[in-house]
Amino acid sequence: MSDREAMTDGDALNRLAALAGIEEGWVDFFGQYRPVPADTKRAFLTAMGFAVATQGDIAASLAALEERPWRRRLDPVSVSPEAAGPPVVKVTLPFNGSDLPLAWTVTEEDGTLHTGQWSLDAASMMGERILDGVHLRRYCLRLPGTPLPGIHRLRIAEGTADDAAMTLIVTPGRAHLPAAALDGHRLWGYATQLYALRSGRNWGIGDFSDLAAVAERAGRQGASAIGVNPLHALFAARPERFSPYAPSSRKFLDIAYIDVEAVPDFLESAEARRQVAAPAFQAQLAAVREADLVDYPSLARLKRQVLEACWKSFRMEHLRDGGSDRGAAFRQFERDGGRDLRNFAVFEALQAHFLAIDPDKSFWRLWPAEYHDPDGDAVRAFAAGQAERIDFHLYLQWLADTQLTAAQTACGRAGMPMGIYRDLGVGIAGDGAEAWANQSLLCLGVSIGAPPDPLNLAGQDWGLVPFNPLALQDAAYLPFLEVLDANMRHAGAMRLDHAMSLQRLYWVPQGAKADQGAYVRYPVDDLFGLVALASRRRNCAVIGEDLGTVPEGFRQRMAEKDILGYRLMVFEKLDDRLRPPDRFPAKALVGFGTHDLPSLAGWWAAIDIEARRRLALYPDPAMGDAEIEQRASDRRLLVEALNAAGLIDADFPDALEIGPDRLAQLTAAVHAYLARTPSKLLMVQFEDLLALSLQMNLPGTTDQHPNWRVRYPMPIEAMLTDRRVVTIAARLSAERPHPPADKS
Repeated sequence: MSDREAMTDGDALNRLAALAGIEEGWVDFFGQYRPVPADTKRAFLTAMGFAVATQGDIAASLAALEERPWRRRLDPVSVSPEAAGPPVVKVTLPFNGSDLPLAWTVTEEDGTLHTGQWSLDAASMMGERILDGVHLRRYCLRLPGTPLPGIHRLRIAEGTADDAAMTLIVTPGRAHLPAAALDGHRLWGYATQLYALRSGRNWGIGDFSDLAAVAERAGRQGASAIGVNPLHALFAARPERFSPYAPSSRKFLDIAYIDVEAVPDFLESAEARRQVAAPAFQAQLAAVREADLVDYPSLARLKRQVLEACWKSFRMEHLRDGGSDRGAAFRQFERDGGRDLRNFAVFEALQAHFLAIDPDKSFWRLWPAEYHDPDGDAVRAFAAGQAERIDFHLYLQWLADTQLTAAQTACGRAGMPMGIYRDLGVGIAGDGAEAWANQSLLCLGVSIGAPPDPLNLAGQDWGLVPFNPLALQDAAYLPFLEVLDANMRHAGAMRLDHAMSLQRLYWVPQGAKADQGAYVRYPVDDLFGLVALASRRRNCAVIGEDLGTVPEGFRQRMAEKDILGYRLMVFEKLDDRLRPPDRFPAKALVGFGTHDLPSLAGWWAAIDIEARRRLALYPDPAMGDAEIEQRASDRRLLVEALNAAGLIDADFPDALEIGPDRLAQLTAAVHAYLARTPSKLLMVQFEDLLALSLQMNLPGTTDQHPNWRVRYPMPIEAMLTDRRVVTIAARLSAERPHPPADKS
């Protein structure tokens, strides 16, 4: 009897789940072991494309997965660290009674060609198997040398029946760090939510020109970076979908950040200028400019109608009769964007088309079936008939890309070693462009989330669709690399949201509570190497957001790869006190808080706890009382730590309410404390420096809290010249002197 025949029904399901990467159980933040039930495994396996409805299905799925490497001459991809020496490749071949040498070629990314032969002998054989009556042998073969880091192509037995090819990726040992950081400089920068910026000229939302203006002023103050929220493309046809962490596509940009009046075609278009000058338009523009919260639908409507006029002018002036230099630049952008950009623009046009027919037809799965396939005949016919509309969406991406490029250039002019510090969200919305274009790579029927922790006692379901780890390998990881590259193009640093996704992701079955999820493993060694490769190719530092439940050894792995960790002051405790400055790690970003936490003033006043109480977000009201007590204790620890560092007086109160002068002292002391750490990067938030009592995002809420809508109460010019900001910036620059810009 074979091992598989001897398996019980439960054994077969468990083995299939284990091979697919589903963990048997997990230990939550509170130390409780959570075994993963069979129903959850079935839900995850179904989402990954396995048939598991019956025991026969499970047995067939298990056999297919176990046989997969034997049915392939070569795996789709091999990721080899440069430091490991010549890459090792696994090859499966039919055995015909003799072991003839096997010819191979490697074409490096730059076109360099290498050829050779492998000897097939007992020393290189991993095993053998009879499958469908064919005697197969599997070999482990090593190349004679190591290609440079990059994405290469290996082919075996070219021109024979055994012809096969694979993607061969060689990765560097470490991610990029600016020369200044490698030379021992400690950097600091401002963190902002781009949408929150005010200026005398923006249209009710911070834009790319505002980002450039902040960079120019901040660089003169000694800042090395400007951190922003994710700039991912959202839903142009659904402007009420404005969460930057639930994007339509992470490969493209949010057009809401286009500065319309900085578009050259605005100056060339009399119609566009006439629209903006109209009294009714000016009244609407004044309303969105003066609002305390970003009004996404209104500003989208205003920008869209003027950008339509700009597009009309651009077509007439730059695409007709041979075009112009600007027209040629636009077409080059289109060519460079390739199939991905084209698919995105087609999706934008399709979604607008079906929404105009039926407001309930936003989700592409609700469109007629023939439009589900991006490469299908119906989509091609639509694209041919709507070429002008598709070009319009390409134009919007070109404008956004051009303006973001200009903002990063402004950072360079200001002498910043990093410049823009972008944020890559952990996932995508299932009804967006990236999901539509990558359906075979996704796991529908589950979503990404997080297990319970002290900040989210019920766990979190983010409603984002995860990549299928097996399908990602089949695609040679190229979709993952493309997302990384898109978010590093205009940046000197990139935050990897929920960095633990490189090793495992917490999935939640559809319809289940967030605390009923489980972890799915991802190919951690490969993904870490790919992050390092993308980082070095774009000279972009990587900061891994490693908060929450972190696997053992994960932070050590990040440090070995020169991926900076994330250390927030209030979470860093050591021996029942706040971690002293000299005990912070060097390879880390430090700060007081993030967009998911209240500002310093709000934290002190416990506005987040009161908000959760008011909105009944605690499973048990007693938990709110316990958090109030814990916050009082944390205030005392903060005061004690700042006093021990000689940064505030011994009589500084730890009461819930303190006056503006005391709050200013506290703010200055906190940032001086963080500036003393050996950590390579310190990021400071404008809301902290300005003593604003607010929280940009309250996890666990949707419309109960003004998430992603709060605007700063003063314009950029006033913020950056505010005495409190200038004083702290000077102190930070004294502790962390501004190094020269990185020319690497």
